[in-house]
Parts: sequence; C-alpha cells; structure tokens
Amino acid sequence: MTIGQLLKQYRIESLKTQKEWAGDTISTSYYSKVEKDQHRITAEDLIALLRANNIKLWEFFGKLSQEDKVKYDENRDIGEAINEAFYHNDKDQLKDIKNVIANSEIADKEDQLLFIDALIALVGNHVEDLDEKERSKLKEKIFNISNFDENKLDLYCNLMPFYDLDSNLLISRRVITQFCHSGSSNVQETILGIEINVLFMCIEKGRYKETKFFIQAADQISTKPNLFFYKNCIFILKNIVNYHYERKDEYLNKARMAIDHISSLGMPEYSKDMKGILDKYGKN
Repeated sequence: MTIGQLLKQYRIESLKTQKEWAGDTISTSYYSKVEKDQHRITAEDLIALLRANNIKLWEFFGKLSQEDKVKYDENRDIGEAINEAFYHNDKDQLKDIKNVIANSEIADKEDQLLFIDALIALVGNHVEDLDEKERSKLKEKIFNISNFDENKLDLYCNLMPFYDLDSNLLISRRVITQFCHSGSSNVQETILGIEINVLFMCIEKGRYKETKFFIQAADQISTKPNLFFYKNCIFILKNIVNYHYERKDEYLNKARMAIDHISSLGMPEYSKDMKGILDKYGKN
C-alpha cells in the first residue's frame, strides 16, 4: 500500500472529506493528487497531516509497503520520529520504531537499532541495561563522526551521559566549532543544550577551568524567545562558576533570581533541580 492509498483509507474511516482531512496543512487540490499517487507528499507535510488527524506516526508507517518504507527512510523521517519519541519520553513508541526498523532494509539499520536501544535505556533511566560491548560501539560511532549534521547533533546531545567528561569535552568542542556560525534556531538550541550539559559536568567534577570556552561560546548566541530557557540555564551555571572564583554573594543572588524565573514560568520541577545544583555547588 502506498502513502496516498493509506492516507485515503484513514480519511474514509474517519468520515472526513479531503478538505476536512487536509485542513490547513496542504491545499485540498494538492492533497487530492497525493491520494491518487500523482504527487509525493513531503516528510514535513506528512507528519503535520498525521498529527492534525490524531494518527500515530509509527502506526501509519508500519502499514506502508516495504518500498514506501524505504523511500520514507531516505527522507530522514526516522531520525525525526526517534527524536520526537525521545523528547516525549515515549518508551513504547521507541520500541515500535525499533520494530519497524528491524523489519526494514535501510542501509544503516544496525546503527539505528543501536541508537534506539541507547535512547530506550536513557528514557527508562536504565543505562546499565546496555552491555559494555554495546556501550563501546555506541561511543565509538559518535566519537568518530568527522562531520556532524543536525540529526547527529541532536543524537549526541541526547547520548552525552554515555561519555566521560574528557570525551565530552573533546566532542563538544568539535561540534561547537563546526556550528558556531549557524543561523538555524534548532541548531542553536541543541548547541546550548550541549553547553549546559558540559557546564554541569565540569562543575560536578570541579573542572572549572574547562568552563570558559563553553560559557564564551554560549554568550555568542543571541538570546531569542525560543532560546530563552536555555540561555537562562546558562546564566545560572555561569554565576555558579563566577562564585567559585570570586565568592561574591551577588552571583548566588543572580542565580537564585534566574531559578525563580523558571519556577514562575511553569517549570517548578526543573526549578527545583536547578536549586539543588546551586545549593550543592554554589558553596564549594
């Protein structure tokens, strides 16, 4: 069954017209041709269409013909779907994706399966479920990437807990240097996430000298509405580092103020976590 045929089947089962089904995602005339396999829908539009009609991506994907699965893989939708499931802590969806990949013929199937196993372990806080051979293979794959793209950048940010601090310092310096001039908000968001992770690791290990590069790199990224949360976290960690060197209460006060902002903006649990970091490392 093709993508167009399957979309039509879902639409009919939902008792919707083509106009109702397409909604604001794509034009009705274009969608009509997609159903007839006269036009190929983009990955972005397909995902948006499925979301608008409350259809799980991998429920849909699992019903496609093998040929269409391979085409879908080539559009890099697997990476996007994996990231979406991981960010929503959806372990069941990750397992569904794993089953689809296991039955596919994509060229990098073994690597994809390994990465998904790692994400499943991270979601469940069971990193120890991966045996040492799997961990070593996973770390080697990321460590040896010579040129990161956006998907691999996201992947590395997610998998940083698998690496020791020295490895993370080496890899993160490399990716920050590669993407430091990127104007993409998504890339900037991921880079800030990597910098937050590294700064926390450095503070935890007492490696304050290593923080300078990452603080300066974060400061080079302009604050935008979609980046405010990340910049706020950087601000907190930066003031903890400043306090380590200068022991001025003003740095702790600034960090507390930023933590209060996180709480008042509707993230009390994260605010609590950051306060724990401040209480623990703001006095060392």
